[in-house]
Amino acid sequence: MDYALDFGRYLTALLGICTLAGVGAGCGDNHAGTDSDGSITGATTASGPTTDSPTSSAMSSSDATTTPGGSEGDSESTTGSSDTTDSSTDAPTTETTETTVDPSTSSTDDPSATTSPWMPMPCQVETTLTEPAPSNVLFVLDKSGSMSMEMWDHDSDPQTPTVTRWKSLYQVVEFVVTEFNDTINFGAKLFPKYDAGSYLNEGACEVMPGIEVPIAEMNAPAVLDGIPGPDFEVLGGTPVYSGLVEAYDYLKGLDDSIPRAVILVADGEISCNESDIVTMMAVEQAWSGDDIGTYVVGIDAKALTEAQLNLYAEVGGKPNPDGGPILFYQTFNQDDLKEAMQKIVYDTISCKLPVNPAPDQPELFEVWIDGGLIPEVEDCDDEDGWVWLKPDHTALQLCGAACQDFKVAGEFEAKYWCTPE
Repeated sequence: MDYALDFGRYLTALLGICTLAGVGAGCGDNHAGTDSDGSITGATTASGPTTDSPTSSAMSSSDATTTPGGSEGDSESTTGSSDTTDSSTDAPTTETTETTVDPSTSSTDDPSATTSPWMPMPCQVETTLTEPAPSNVLFVLDKSGSMSMEMWDHDSDPQTPTVTRWKSLYQVVEFVVTEFNDTINFGAKLFPKYDAGSYLNEGACEVMPGIEVPIAEMNAPAVLDGIPGPDFEVLGGTPVYSGLVEAYDYLKGLDDSIPRAVILVADGEISCNESDIVTMMAVEQAWSGDDIGTYVVGIDAKALTEAQLNLYAEVGGKPNPDGGPILFYQTFNQDDLKEAMQKIVYDTISCKLPVNPAPDQPELFEVWIDGGLIPEVEDCDDEDGWVWLKPDHTALQLCGAACQDFKVAGEFEAKYWCTPE
């Protein structure tokens, strides 16, 4: 018996050519191991390091052969000599471990083990869907006498009778507050007051102190109950300034972390001895000083009225982006009015959004909308993406096209990632 040859084979089996983590890459056999009788056994190796102490796998020497018909996992190792060594009694075995692990969460103390490249991994909360926070929107509605006396088209059908402007306005408000009831917090302010008459001694220029319908969640029924019905004969002058001042004073008392806006609707020039310049200054102050935007809607506005409404829209922070030189939302029938109101309410949906919880590693935080990754940017005014609003990373703002995409999708997905420990 050639003990020197067998001893050399024994050393080869004992030391091994490959470690468990490197079997597939280094040896071309990712099932290699040894069983108690010295034959090669099947072993599944992890794609990354294991949490247990690594084990090694023995390979047969280069002059070993496999018995015909034997499989890769159960073949017997033979020698070139007629004498064989009983490995069950003479040769110690090397234990193999079958392990499947997640490489991003595993660690090892074995420097020889093969590790996967570092990848960020979900942590804290894997994803959070965030919907728009309801904005606070106050209708400031002209209920002067011309809204009852003037008629216009309501359905783009010349064969049907015209209706009053007030009836159209009521029906459009009804549609908007119902359609967006769970998205926007609505309220309403009237000018002049609800029961104003046609003459000064009948309150034609009086505006009720405060607000007819305070802003609240799911407020559609209250708004419709708080303004005159579609067939009500509205009367009075056009005290725009007095109505707006009451509206702004009310909105300034609300939480300024929630976006606030006025939708001013009027069909005639300001009256009741009020100044359009003073009114313009109030609108400008609300926007520049209190971050309260004013959307301006004209009901078939003519000449002087058009000039006045343009002034308000110019300084109110919310001009019509599609109006060209006409900065307010000009409408000529009920369909126009409905379209303008929908655009405005859609625009009031805020793209300033809470982030809860704040990420532990904000540099790995991601924003996704409708399956697309949104980039973090430096300047929200000129770029499409998102920026942090607060240094503690509890709020962000979507910018440009990302804001519009968010309004269409109705939600964004926040993904939290972290560095593996």
